[in-house]
Amino acid sequence: MRLASYHIHTTFCDGLDTPERMVKAAIKAKVQELGFSAHSAWPLTTEWHLSTTRFAEYIDTVRSLQEKHKKRIRILCGFEADYIPGVTAPDSSIYKQFSPDYLIGSIHMLLSPSRKTSFGLWSVDGAVEDVAHGLAQVFRGNGKRAVQLYWHTVREMVSSCDFDIVGHLDLIRKRNGVLHFFDENEGWYKRELAETVRTIARSGKIVELNTGGMARKAIDGLYPSDTLLSLLYKRNVPVTLSSDAHCADDLVFGYDSALAAARRAGYQEIHFLGRDGIEAVKIDTVGSSS
Repeated sequence: MRLASYHIHTTFCDGLDTPERMVKAAIKAKVQELGFSAHSAWPLTTEWHLSTTRFAEYIDTVRSLQEKHKKRIRILCGFEADYIPGVTAPDSSIYKQFSPDYLIGSIHMLLSPSRKTSFGLWSVDGAVEDVAHGLAQVFRGNGKRAVQLYWHTVREMVSSCDFDIVGHLDLIRKRNGVLHFFDENEGWYKRELAETVRTIARSGKIVELNTGGMARKAIDGLYPSDTLLSLLYKRNVPVTLSSDAHCADDLVFGYDSALAAARRAGYQEIHFLGRDGIEAVKIDTVGSSS
């Protein structure tokens, strides 16, 4: 059974465990492929992104583990790179200086659409009170406007940046269960999903089945939702499994649920980052636990 996660975080950014501990946990769980993906917003540094002063240390650490454990596990060095228009982007032209094995493109923050507010960045997945404050300050409580900007920015990232995997595609849902600032069943929202899926399909990028929100009890299901996953399947968008683990205990959390969701949508294959390119593997041969 093939088992992998290309989306994990360590003490180099906002993770709780060291890279060495994550590797040992992965080997114990019989994970064959482990991808390190430190949060990055190059050339910016924040409290939860990899510091620009530690990029070399991060790469050296992962490459050292790669060599040390090469007989037991395949280790890759990547980044989960943020997209903030005009500020930072998950693009190979920016990150090639670090020679990553792959890039995940994600959106965690949105730029304020108005010059009249000093509230410059809105955190899409921050604490509930922070998300609520941003909605009030930036969008004057207009959840539809906020969500439409999110999906517009996702499409902009996918169509303009060169990266491999789209991270937690509908992260905008994370705090909606508490704040109820939009309705996923409304027509306008479904149109946003359909347009985004068309953009992703044209790009050839992989979408991850991300179980991180489940592991941290922020949301009941995975990213993407069943509705969005069904749309992705109908457009032949490839998917991969990712735990978005911030600690060793969550390395393969929720993989059973993710595989079940993929099957419900119609998927018969899961994609992996092979040595010679993207590899499609029959879903029944993909592992879900140790």
